[in-house]
Amino acid sequence: MCKKIIFYLTFMIIYGLNMGHAAVELGFMYLGDNGPFTAPALEFAKETYSTTQLSKVDLKSATFKRFAVVWWHEGDTDPGALSNAEIDAFLDYAESGGAVLLTGWAIRYATPMGLEDVEARQFGPELDDGQNVGITVLQETLDHKLVDGLENIDGGTPKLGDRIQVNSTGFPLSGDYYERWQNFITFANAWGPPANDWGDKVAAFGYWKAGNGKVFNMNWRLPNFHKNNQDIEQLEQLTENVIDWLASESEYLDVSSHGKLSLLWGELKNQR
Repeated sequence: MCKKIIFYLTFMIIYGLNMGHAAVELGFMYLGDNGPFTAPALEFAKETYSTTQLSKVDLKSATFKRFAVVWWHEGDTDPGALSNAEIDAFLDYAESGGAVLLTGWAIRYATPMGLEDVEARQFGPELDDGQNVGITVLQETLDHKLVDGLENIDGGTPKLGDRIQVNSTGFPLSGDYYERWQNFITFANAWGPPANDWGDKVAAFGYWKAGNGKVFNMNWRLPNFHKNNQDIEQLEQLTENVIDWLASESEYLDVSSHGKLSLLWGELKNQR
């Protein structure tokens, strides 16, 4: 019992003082075009976190383990198939306790990763379709504080069942596994025209379990970082919440004390 108390006190001191966004080591990658749906996502990542831009030569498990979260966003073009070794790099990282975030058309790689058995639907990019879309809050959304700092469509603090708008128009190159999810754990439902409430048929976001880690997915029309999106602040806050939660779950969160002490969160957990 004493060891557990010491552990949690240590974690609260180190993690509480240093978990600020800038302390999270984030790997950001795109393999397609750095166009108007991709470039602002990278800019946001660099402004918010200690972000390293990754390229195809960096698709190695050892490289990924330098980061608490690896965010893969494809908003403009399809980058094509990856080799088995490149796919395995993501799986090795996730299964060992890492956290991968897939947004935009990066969702397609959930299939070759073996997370789903069917191919994802593809659509977009669409610059302006005039449709407002967002999420419907589930208990899981609240439990993991994924809507902290956001407003519901009435301007209030989000509650169970509330709707939150994160995109005012258009969408990036994206996709979903419409009604074909087999292994996905939904953390928020999707709403918006034309069906108005898609529920978990589309799923706003959630994750697949991968060994000791997670592969998180936020897609459909949601991750629109284009300048046309008038709800960009809501989307950015939601993305911050997701990345912060994934980092807190990752074995590769670097818990440091202003350069005086550095170790991985996974190492702290293993000392319990």
